[in-house]
Amino acid sequence: QDVTTEPRATRSGSSAAIPGTSELVPDGQELVAQAAQRLLVAPGLEAKTRQSVEVFGQHLVGSGAYSQLTNGPRLYLKLDLKLQVADQVRTLRQISDGDSLWEVQGQGEQQTFSHVNLGRLRDVARRMQPAVPPTYWMALGGIPRLLAELEKNFAFQSPQAIQIGAHPVWSVQGQWKPEVLATMLPDQKDAILAGQDPRLSALPSQVPHGVTLILGRDKIIPLFPYSFSFHRDVVADEETGVIERVALVTWELFEVRIRPEFRPSDFDFRPNNQDFQERTDHYVARLKAAAEG
Repeated sequence: QDVTTEPRATRSGSSAAIPGTSELVPDGQELVAQAAQRLLVAPGLEAKTRQSVEVFGQHLVGSGAYSQLTNGPRLYLKLDLKLQVADQVRTLRQISDGDSLWEVQGQGEQQTFSHVNLGRLRDVARRMQPAVPPTYWMALGGIPRLLAELEKNFAFQSPQAIQIGAHPVWSVQGQWKPEVLATMLPDQKDAILAGQDPRLSALPSQVPHGVTLILGRDKIIPLFPYSFSFHRDVVADEETGVIERVALVTWELFEVRIRPEFRPSDFDFRPNNQDFQERTDHYVARLKAAAEG
């Protein structure tokens, strides 16, 4: 597929256009697929980040920076985060050359180093049913992999053309595809595949019900993902059945800059003489446990 082409417009009966323009609303699924492909052929880039996570009764907030470089078939990644956990501040650095993922975790003056064999982790992920949990998509290939897995596992609606400040963006919402949900909820498989609404409350508490993406609608960095928001739908009022959307993970990227001067050497990392833990087995075990719920 030609990554330079524009996303397909939605054409069902009469074509829908963005109000006030002659521009047709694109297909949501194609929009997300194109966003992933564009990032894989983009020059080096970096962005500031902030995130908020609500899991297992804990509220985590973090901020930092993300950078990536595509060099032939290889994708180099770097993520630096400062995390507020209760009354403690922790730091996390992840650096990947596509084969290895190095992690440096810090608290105060103490640092710990660990290594993950990404080739082995990807081999396990490829064989997994049900789908690989969203928390692992970043580690396996950065934002391009995150977007590709979203397109693979979620069904996206027609996007909405909105403005955030002076910035034109697409807002596109997605829900798990029925065939994916059927593997995640085997007790409901027959009903789901027959077209019945699933009981999403049966999913493990850390698994989202849906996702909302904010993608750039400008010509500077087309379809750049400025926000990922994973949520669950919770019954807020038993009598009325009112549903409340509760965010699990919100990840925002801003102050995005193209960095054509990036080189693979900018993503080099070795712990030198520091001791490090080999954590591949641990990651594989966590991946399998998360997928099994």
